[in-house]
Amino acid sequence: MNDMSLIISILFMLLLLFSGTPIAISLVTGGLTGLYLTFGESGLIAVAQTMTATMDSFLLLAVPLFILMGVILGKSEIGARIFKVFDVFLRHMPGGVAVATVITCAILSSMIGTSVAVAAMVASFALKNLSRYGYRTSVSLGILAAGGALGILIPPSVPMIVYAAISMESAGELFVSGILPGILLIVMFSIYLVVISATDQSTVKAAKASWHERWHALKEGIWALVIPFAVIIPLYLGMATPTEVAVIGVVWSLFVGCFVYRSIGLKDLLPIFSEGLNTSVMVLFVICGAMVFGNAVTQLGLPELIMDSTTGFSGAFYFIGATILIMLILGMFVEGASILLICLPLFLPTLIRLNVSLVWYAIIMVMSIEIALLTPPVGLNIYAVDGVAKAMGIDSTLNTAIRGTLPFMAIYLFMLVLVLLFPQLVLWLPSLMR
Repeated sequence: MNDMSLIISILFMLLLLFSGTPIAISLVTGGLTGLYLTFGESGLIAVAQTMTATMDSFLLLAVPLFILMGVILGKSEIGARIFKVFDVFLRHMPGGVAVATVITCAILSSMIGTSVAVAAMVASFALKNLSRYGYRTSVSLGILAAGGALGILIPPSVPMIVYAAISMESAGELFVSGILPGILLIVMFSIYLVVISATDQSTVKAAKASWHERWHALKEGIWALVIPFAVIIPLYLGMATPTEVAVIGVVWSLFVGCFVYRSIGLKDLLPIFSEGLNTSVMVLFVICGAMVFGNAVTQLGLPELIMDSTTGFSGAFYFIGATILIMLILGMFVEGASILLICLPLFLPTLIRLNVSLVWYAIIMVMSIEIALLTPPVGLNIYAVDGVAKAMGIDSTLNTAIRGTLPFMAIYLFMLVLVLLFPQLVLWLPSLMR
């Protein structure tokens, strides 16, 4: 009976998901169906208990706070100021404008933590600048889509907090584990952009900025550049929890937006808090759905079924390879957050039984999702940057954006292979926190 209930639960969840039903409702309904078929009315009580226990979490308070910080920063127009800091120092070098764009995406990712928002925000002020210096539209869109995808790897990352809440791993260690892979990706992107800029005759060398211009840009941008250090350093030194750091981030963002840049007025506060609240409720409901579905499939015996199916293969490595393939295939049809919330509850019990480091696997999962964000036909970052380009009157098509992201997708895949072969790229910094 359990096997049949498990199959019905998973198939029903997928049917609802692909029919357009919101992911939270799909997950809750799928889990509830399996539990009810097996345990009757007591299964319904288990659903209510799981959702209540999920929300009774100090860690999950960080989710709405980081979301609110992202909304505040978006309204503060800090992206253009950060871009100007790196632009004035790098633009005269081969590929300098493109590298400045990638670094801007990375810095904003460390503040906002969501990929699509970063990609769209940077596209709104960087696209015309890239076009002015002769960068092909496909390359420009590729830079922005791939750079935006760093938002779920570089801390603070909302998906990392969700991963921590579901897996019960340390959110601080998960945050820190993404730093080194994130830096290596930025370096690889930059090397690629320098090479293609040096060989592409259409790119125009920008004039070197004066030191007066550089100082002015740095003086304006320094207020925003403090935020990543205010998040990472207290976490790394164990001085604050992710929730406490999120509070600091919200207060500092409001201070900078209201009193330093003065781009946020009193009339803007209610819409900002309203947007943050709406997004937070949606995300937290999805997390509840993921926990219900994960609890259901665990009770219905999915971990045992997976363990039996891996017997005779190379254990953990085979299983991890299979999960990566599943996530990459799902990326063609489902957006990134949905992949994490569908797959993690399914994979987690088996990962624990196989003694896989959940901190290491977090980066594997996040990087698979990053690739999914660039994978057609659903790659949200591709749609975001293409939409911004069209709204700005730039001649762009979805195929142009896809063509531009392919080299960056190859770099992401190469980095994923490095993480698989050399786990210490992920585990070294977290090990220093213990």
